[in-house]
Formats: sequence, C-alpha cells, structure tokens
Amino acid sequence: MAMKLDIVGVIEDEVGTPRNDGTAGSALYKVPIRLNRGADPTEAQLIKETWDHPPSFTTMHRPGILRVDGDTIVLDGTTVDEVADYHAKTLRLVIDRVNQLADEQRSQEAAEQKRIEEQQRAHSQHVSEAVKKIDFE
Repeated sequence: MAMKLDIVGVIEDEVGTPRNDGTAGSALYKVPIRLNRGADPTEAQLIKETWDHPPSFTTMHRPGILRVDGDTIVLDGTTVDEVADYHAKTLRLVIDRVNQLADEQRSQEAAEQKRIEEQQRAHSQHVSEAVKKIDFE
C-alpha cells in the first residue's frame, strides 16, 4: 500500500510576488505547498478535481487555481494570508479525501488484478486437464 499523502508546509522561498499594478487580481500570487512525497498521476488528478469541488469550503474558495507538480501543490492566485485563514483547512480536507479515494481505487485495482489472476489460473488448470484427455491415436 502506498504511503498516504500529507502536507509538509508552505515552501517559503518559492512564494510568488504580487504584481500590484492595479489590475484585477494583481495582489494575488502563487503559494507552493510541499507534500511528503510526489503525487502519482491519479492522485494529482484527484487533488485537482477535489480542490475544484471540495467537501467543504468558504466563500473565499477559488476553484481552478491549484496545480500539482511532483511533490508540490501550487495555489496560483491567492496570498499566504488567505492560505492561512481559508485554504489550509480546505486543502487538508482535499488531501484527506484524495487519500480515501486513492485507497479505494487501489483496493478495486487489486481486487480486479486478483480476479484476472484467478481467471488465468483456472484457465491454465482447465487446459492442463483437457490436454491430458486428448488422444491423437
């Protein structure tokens, strides 16, 4: 079983800088958040989808600002204060839900693999028994 994803913390030296040019959204910037390990492609997709439609969120939630890059989640279009006040709680719920969904998916895949292997074993056994009955004389 894969190690569960967990949030390590904000990558302080990679936090972006706001443009502050007076245009809409110019006070926002990227906030990278380190995970304990790289997310596999399925987990990365689940993180993005779950962020866009989280189990719980505030009116400050911004779907579409999250991307996953290896062991980093980037919220691109927020501030560290918003992360502290709003997004951290939502992101915790997202990671918990993704871990649950990924575990369920891995269990389903393992059950399917076991079913396939059992089918192959049964077929091999049938072939072995049937071959013994074949008489070419």
